Order: sequence, then C-alpha cells, then structure tokens
Amino acid sequence: MNDKIIQIIPAPANMCYAFEDGKTYPVACLALVELSNGDAEVHAMATINGGPIEDVSDSGTVLVHNEKALPNRGGPLLC
Repeated sequence: MNDKIIQIIPAPANMCYAFEDGKTYPVACLALVELSNGDAEVHAMATINGGPIEDVSDSGTVLVHNEKALPNRGGPLLC
C-alpha cells in the first residue's frame, strides 16, 4: 500500500465515529489521502484505545454527526 497523506485538517467538533456497540468516540482530524492508484479520498483519523492517531475509515467504524457532543472543559470532546 502506497497511500500518502497530502493534507490534515481538524475534524468538526461534533464528528464522532462508532463501532458496532454504538459507543461514540471523537474524530481528531480529517486527512486528504492520495491512493496508490492516483485517486484522492478524505479519511477520518482518531485514536483507538489510547494508541497513536490512525485511519478509522477502514476499521469497521461508522461516522456520526453528534449534535449533543460538547467539549469537556480543558479535556477531550465528549461524544
């Protein structure tokens, strides 16, 4: 796989991702990715289980717009 990240921007404050269990987690950023075939896609990036930031677009997650998501004072977004 020779995909290449071209640009990274912060994700909207209320963008979250969820696994099948329905619990939501904040998306950290959006990445413009150039695929090995020359196409470009936008991928959601986040941490999973406190690990490094990684692409969550292909990990069995769905993106959700959470209107109730609010920043935690001085802490991470609460989805």
